[in-house]
Amino acid sequence: MFKKFNPKEDVSSSTSLKSSVQRNIRSSLLTQIPFLTQPAYRDPSAAAPVEIEASSAPAPEPEEESGGGKKGGKKGGKGKGKGGKGKDKEEKDKEDNEGGEGEANLSVIDEIWPKKEALGLTKCHDRISIFTVQTVPLFFQHFDGPFVPTLKLLHKYPDMLPHVQIDRGAIKFLLAGANMMAPGLLSAGGKLPDGLPKDEIVAIHAEGKEHACGVGKLVASSEEIKKAGKGVAVEVICWIGDDLWKVDTIGL
Repeated sequence: MFKKFNPKEDVSSSTSLKSSVQRNIRSSLLTQIPFLTQPAYRDPSAAAPVEIEASSAPAPEPEEESGGGKKGGKKGGKGKGKGGKGKDKEEKDKEDNEGGEGEANLSVIDEIWPKKEALGLTKCHDRISIFTVQTVPLFFQHFDGPFVPTLKLLHKYPDMLPHVQIDRGAIKFLLAGANMMAPGLLSAGGKLPDGLPKDEIVAIHAEGKEHACGVGKLVASSEEIKKAGKGVAVEVICWIGDDLWKVDTIGL
């Protein structure tokens, strides 16, 4: 799909999507990729300074009134005013703490695509749509097909997609953009989990490699591929070194 992709020549338009469209896309992503609903990782120590600051904030102290008279009354009025400011600070600290708790409860989709950030759409040749946040490609879609995460995003969140593994002999073919054959998945160095349905989008790992080397779509279910034992098993969509891999930013 991205074997010959040139942003300068193959991009037809870029735009920021309407809020209603963004909501529909977010919902579709969460339905298609359940991993995105999981809590985002947060270092517990990162929240500590906020809690300490809130707990150490001095409580407002009432000022002593000097004996009756108008002058004393004025001082009392000022004291009341200071107390009001102290209350405002307490409320602000409370709001900040609530905001921190909200960040601690963020899901993966919120971390990848913050709710305050607009989703950009870059339309390319052959009905390819690339979705971006701050011009960074995150997902793409061919026609009205499934949303596919970019490899760079997949490297940050390796469990986003189901894994299949090819043996060492198939690596050079994958890096050339070739589809993956069943023997490369069913050999001693390959892995094909049970229960994967036809058209499942999968991360293609290679024997001895840590990160996914490509993303593809199963042409048949796991059971059917194992039963056949030959032929194309995974239609390769993108891989390390293709033209999308070389793109860091695109569109608006």
